[in-house]
Amino acid sequence: MESGADKKEENWTTDNELDKKIEELKEDREREKEDKLEKLIIQIIVSSTLKEYYEKSHKIPKV
Repeated sequence: MESGADKKEENWTTDNELDKKIEELKEDREREKEDKLEKLIIQIIVSSTLKEYYEKSHKIPKV
């Protein structure tokens, strides 16, 4: 039969594991946010560059 101290130590292990899992999930979520932001910034830069290129390359020549 388990004593109260053994049961408390078991809960601490479970709590520590749970805390570690929560931290891992937070880090994964933060990494996902950073990846999405990076992709959005790249998309904005590419879009802007293409727009600028299009505007410069499609000028109507003056007669």
